[in-house]
Amino acid sequence: MSAATPKSVVDPTQADTGAHDAYICRRVVDALLRENVRECVSRAVAQTGDSLPPALARLGEAGGAWLEVSHFGAGTLWIPVVESTFMQTWRSAGLPLVQDDGRDLKPLHTVEAILAGFARGLDAAAAARFTAFIEECRVAAEHRRIGEAERERWFAAFRAAHGRTSGARLPNWHARLLHYDRLGAFLDHPFYPTARAKLGFDANALAAYGPEFQRPFVLRWLAVPRGLYYPSPDAESTLPPLWPSVEAVGLPAAMAGTHALIPVHPFVWDHQLDEFLGDAGLCESVVRAPHPCLAVVPTLSVRTVVLLDAPEWHLKLPLTIRTLGAKNIRTIKPSTIHDGHRFQTLLAEIAAREPALAARVLLTDEGCGGHVDNRMFLGHILRRYPVEALGESTLIPVAALLAQAPSGHTVAEEAAAEFYAGDLEAFFEDYLDLTLRLHLTLWLRYGVALESNQQNSVLVFQRQAPRLRLLLKDNDAGRIHFDALARRWPDLARRVADLEDHRIFVADALPLAQMFTTITLQLNIAVLAEGYAGLLDLPPAALYARVRRRVEALLDEMAAEGENVIPARGLLLDDGWLYIKYLLIAATLAEKSETGATDVNKFYGRSAPNFLSAS
Repeated sequence: MSAATPKSVVDPTQADTGAHDAYICRRVVDALLRENVRECVSRAVAQTGDSLPPALARLGEAGGAWLEVSHFGAGTLWIPVVESTFMQTWRSAGLPLVQDDGRDLKPLHTVEAILAGFARGLDAAAAARFTAFIEECRVAAEHRRIGEAERERWFAAFRAAHGRTSGARLPNWHARLLHYDRLGAFLDHPFYPTARAKLGFDANALAAYGPEFQRPFVLRWLAVPRGLYYPSPDAESTLPPLWPSVEAVGLPAAMAGTHALIPVHPFVWDHQLDEFLGDAGLCESVVRAPHPCLAVVPTLSVRTVVLLDAPEWHLKLPLTIRTLGAKNIRTIKPSTIHDGHRFQTLLAEIAAREPALAARVLLTDEGCGGHVDNRMFLGHILRRYPVEALGESTLIPVAALLAQAPSGHTVAEEAAAEFYAGDLEAFFEDYLDLTLRLHLTLWLRYGVALESNQQNSVLVFQRQAPRLRLLLKDNDAGRIHFDALARRWPDLARRVADLEDHRIFVADALPLAQMFTTITLQLNIAVLAEGYAGLLDLPPAALYARVRRRVEALLDEMAAEGENVIPARGLLLDDGWLYIKYLLIAATLAEKSETGATDVNKFYGRSAPNFLSAS
């Protein structure tokens, strides 16, 4: 898969391959434990001290625990662990794991050996998925190595140009957003262990198109017969002024009346486009424009790019790589073009009627896009940022808050220094109130939950009140309890009655609770609490107590307004366990027929200790 890494991308003297391999390996073991893969936790026996084989006890830390896993075919797999209260009951204590075949103990130091141990006793098809995951781990280690080298190079260049100044001092909102987007690209996903892998990119493609490098490139274009092109309503009248004409891409002017121009990511243009067009029978219908046009730069999401000469416009394009799992190919499902805009208009109406949210929630306009003949590899979504409301704001995706900045501080510390007089705790409290107020209101009053993950939730800072606002984008994969919405808010229900992806509609409130828990509470709040605890020199439990108090206060407030908060109170504050996403299982290690999940990003278990429980 990978070509040789060019010297311009990586300095070999900085490439400690073993350290990156070990880092990914430990993350993988943590994920296997967290998701109880092959019941490695629930059917294991925890052993310590005298109950351990003497040779095993010498391998681990004194007094350390080992999980004895005896149901993976022949022999026993021993996993060194430490107790945990965040997202899992046991966490990796490091390497090696140990395979006991009854005759001797074999230390397992590599991800290849560990996954082979986990695949023991499986049928050929299931074992093959573990084998395929080994390649994903290899790519993750390689891409992390390349990324870390680029981060060091960029930081040195940034300091030479700007000193150790904060990114919030860059000249305008879009420069600041790109800066913090890039910082976020160097920070691993909190839970998916091989998130650094962009499967399909070799080292050269990563450097050309990855957000870690943030290098400009120019889009390619297809001319598509208008009878095959399905734009969103009014799409052509709302295109950015710099959208190219057919002449600008080297085609005859007469084609403007018969064809529409469709942007194509140059990676797809160079690698898969001919195959896709052939499979779809479109080779004779569409025309490849000879000239590239429109300079762009990649964002944190990789397949979404910024129009450099009109940075309020972000363009989402199909990109045939896989991220966050082998099944997560980054094409664009045609229904999302319609559904994202419908969801955006619903959220706008809800925010407008909620006084506590109206001035603090911003949305990108998702109303411009189109697809070709219902094909997932030929389409686009144009997303316009509300530039009129942004002014001189600083935009920071939640995904970047715990990233290291060139200043030597974390992004969160930079934001606190710039906008909260250095008071990180005050920033955390403000963020908590806004995030929880928004998402609890959506869930409990309107029957709506958003997959507003760390990448799609963008903090908007300004020096005047309100100091902190929240910008939401890319809301095409949420969940709506439609019957409840229609009973109470029929005018709002009509806004979304014609959504094309019926998975968005759910029959009861449980999927809303699961999405709130796994996205808002765990990913967007708990992960920050864990990171901020170290920055503030506080135990995580102290910050979780603040989260609990804020949840309690908001639930009390909503109960006083007539909302039924009893189920939420039980699930969030009283139950001993929380729902958790089993990302690795659903996206890589199992088939949908095994999990029953219609969406690989929404397969849940209930095995996370509840860090908000008072008990």
